[in-house]
Amino acid sequence: MKVLVLSHLYPNSYAPASGTFVHNQLRFLKEHCSIEVAAPVPWFPFPGFGRWSAYRRVPRVEVMDGLRICHPRRLALPRRILFARQWRFHLKALERCDLAAPDLVHAHCAYPDGLAAVEYGARNGKPVVITVHGFDIKSLPRLDPRWRRLTVEALERADAVVAVSRDLRSDVLELGVGAGKVRWIPNGVDCRLFSAAVSRRPGEGGWRLLYVGRFVEEKGLRVLLEALALIRRRRSDVSLTLIGGHPASGTSEPFLPQVAALGLSECVEFRDAVPPEEMPRHMAASDLVVLPSFYDSFGIVLIEAMACGLPVVATRCGGPEEMVDDATGRLVAVGDSEDLAEGILAVLDEYGGYDREEIRRRAGERYDYRRAAARIHALYEEVLEGKA
Repeated sequence: MKVLVLSHLYPNSYAPASGTFVHNQLRFLKEHCSIEVAAPVPWFPFPGFGRWSAYRRVPRVEVMDGLRICHPRRLALPRRILFARQWRFHLKALERCDLAAPDLVHAHCAYPDGLAAVEYGARNGKPVVITVHGFDIKSLPRLDPRWRRLTVEALERADAVVAVSRDLRSDVLELGVGAGKVRWIPNGVDCRLFSAAVSRRPGEGGWRLLYVGRFVEEKGLRVLLEALALIRRRRSDVSLTLIGGHPASGTSEPFLPQVAALGLSECVEFRDAVPPEEMPRHMAASDLVVLPSFYDSFGIVLIEAMACGLPVVATRCGGPEEMVDDATGRLVAVGDSEDLAEGILAVLDEYGGYDREEIRRRAGERYDYRRAAARIHALYEEVLEGKA
């Protein structure tokens, strides 16, 4: 079976952290089928425009972990100018790729990738699967009625739709897509990689909280810092490390004034994003992973933490509700620093009651990439047999 994967969310030399969840899924899926990837990157005609011009450095073709990735150029303009035509630019970019004829096309994101994929599939007589990840369903359809129509068109024309969380599946159904077409297959984690031995006793030298993700407002970082200030009033042995970066600047600068104003400079550390293979080491040196997002369709960092045996605290923001319970941590209200602080303190107070081996086992049983890859491959076979 030959599968063509289309996704603008994909790691490259300029943005190595972009869409790593797609690449990691494919690393295991290639054990079941032959895969080529088309990952369009923006083409911008003018130099000196920061990240838009920087995409020029991305090679046209590269190989990562045995996967051949084509990076065709697509016209892209700031502020989503001409965004209703973006799917056409994706389609033209895809058609310029030197790729083997596939048996099936798998697009990640309903728009613009999904609509480009179903049109490509229609022109070439190939079935199409679309995986939706969150923003393409939760936000885009609400921002512009044209984008909603294009998103719905892509999903309705696809042969099957994969939602990475049950919450997201419900949203797809609300758009009018038939229930028989939509499958729930969660994102995964490499449980062999994320199984680092704990390098310290819990709370040794103080309790260490860890946040992993983008340094942006919608991830709830200001709420997390406010919660830490509340926690520090009751116990001074709690610190916070944040690993990631701001998508534009790559820095923590937007949040440093708040850190100083709250008097947290000595207990908060911002670090740049690290390669996935290094993340288990950072988790093994932590006691608790916190995800304070305003919305998150899944929350991969949560299952990475659980694969390491760590309890977690997350907001009730969509995806976390289906993976976090009393055995693995706490769920708290979105945007509520007091509730977040209470949730973190509750986990720390009851830390000895968490069975870290059981947390690891549950993560492997439910979310290991090998299981997810097998389910996706089974869906491919159903689609090709016309049973999906």
